[in-house]
Amino acid sequence: GSDPAHWIVGAGLYSTKSNGQQQMYRCEWCKQRFSETQGTVFFGLKTPAETVCRVLVALSEGVSIRSTARIFNEKPGTILLWLRRAGEHTQEVSDYLLRNLHVPQAQMDELWTFVQKKEKNLSAWEALHTEYGDTWIWVVFDPVNKLVLSLLVGEREEEQAVGVLSQLKARLAAGCLPLFTSDQLPQYLQALLRVFGRWIQPQRRGERGRLPNPRPEAPDDLLYATVHKHKQNGRVTSVTTQVVLGDPAAVARQLEAIRPGLKINTSFIERFNLTLRHLVSRLRRKGLTFSKKRQYLVWHLQLATAYYHFVRPHGSLRQRLDEPSPTRGSPKLWQLRTPTMVAGLTDHPWSMQELLSFRAPPPIAA
Repeated sequence: GSDPAHWIVGAGLYSTKSNGQQQMYRCEWCKQRFSETQGTVFFGLKTPAETVCRVLVALSEGVSIRSTARIFNEKPGTILLWLRRAGEHTQEVSDYLLRNLHVPQAQMDELWTFVQKKEKNLSAWEALHTEYGDTWIWVVFDPVNKLVLSLLVGEREEEQAVGVLSQLKARLAAGCLPLFTSDQLPQYLQALLRVFGRWIQPQRRGERGRLPNPRPEAPDDLLYATVHKHKQNGRVTSVTTQVVLGDPAAVARQLEAIRPGLKINTSFIERFNLTLRHLVSRLRRKGLTFSKKRQYLVWHLQLATAYYHFVRPHGSLRQRLDEPSPTRGSPKLWQLRTPTMVAGLTDHPWSMQELLSFRAPPPIAA
């Protein structure tokens, strides 16, 4: 900062075998010394940071663990160590930067995968005592800025729907209540009422007995619509929509404000599901790259979504330049943008090293 009295000052250099010279710092308040890589993915690693970044980019672009290990001549266990570090780090970065969001619409969907083996192949003991079997990835997506608003891995039950919506609520700005759309999965309605509704105490019908249990009630500004796909012989024959919560006229006005002519749909999150299956090798439907442990699936998803948000430009978000920019070849006509750039969270596409080196401040205890 501009204040001449700094608490953090330089404290010399030290040499490493792979990363060259590293800067040391000292805190003038507690007199502790620390490295410039403290709080990043690269702290304590002997491998060059450039190699670590290339490995994690490969994992974020759909290359499997063992294929990445063969390409970069590293051990699979080392790759998994870097994946764990990167997953934990990118989750902290996402939780810190994806805050106070203003989003007009939130599309909800769930993505199927499995851990170790499919549900039908589980033994009775494995079904009761392990995390193996069918696993669902709950996703809430912003179709305007192309942001993954929240993501949760678990079962296909109401508690997981409540969890992913609670994570969304923590990231929304105060007073922001988007239009929610989803398929006809019944868990979403109850989860929306529990997270965004208000609890009321029903009146007792008689003069005796205990009071009825409190129940959630939808506020007037909570808008929720569903998409129903009718199938015949495995093919979609027709699609109908229904406004479940809120005034249909208010839903129409909200959609018109987002884009003229926009209808109730879940197309954007379904398209993102395809992107996610390409970015994370564990989500391939037929292959040998499926997850063996659920926690590594969570870390891989956190890394891939952060890469999608901060590093990987989105084709539909590019912006035409007012004047072509000269290059060595054809002039540059478009500015590439990431979802976080469109949302106003960053001002340029990050490199993987920037993402892995960003230090998110620790959360403040309440």
